[in-house]
Amino acid sequence: MRSWATEELKYAALPDKRLNQRLIKIVENLAQQPHASIPQASGDWATTKAIYNFWKSERIEAEDIIEAHRKQTVERAFKEKIILAIQDTSDFNFTHHRAKTEEQGFGMTCA
Repeated sequence: MRSWATEELKYAALPDKRLNQRLIKIVENLAQQPHASIPQASGDWATTKAIYNFWKSERIEAEDIIEAHRKQTVERAFKEKIILAIQDTSDFNFTHHRAKTEEQGFGMTCA
């Protein structure tokens, strides 16, 4: 059974097949902890460095990754009768609010 990331990025056409595989591994890794930083989600320095090197590579174009995701999204949409395109642009700014902790009732502020 193919992973969700493999399915989502099946149209990725990076310059080298190994880069496609690396992209999938990075996406799966980061998706397991979406609120974590790259070093936190990676778990070790070697993985963190590999992710940063991937993004920094001149062989990687963000547009290629976005295009793969777009194609998969369109393919998935064509299989459905009804599509809901919901957008939320809510923004919270607590810059000038007194610091509070979760125990004090502030709770989670990101989704």
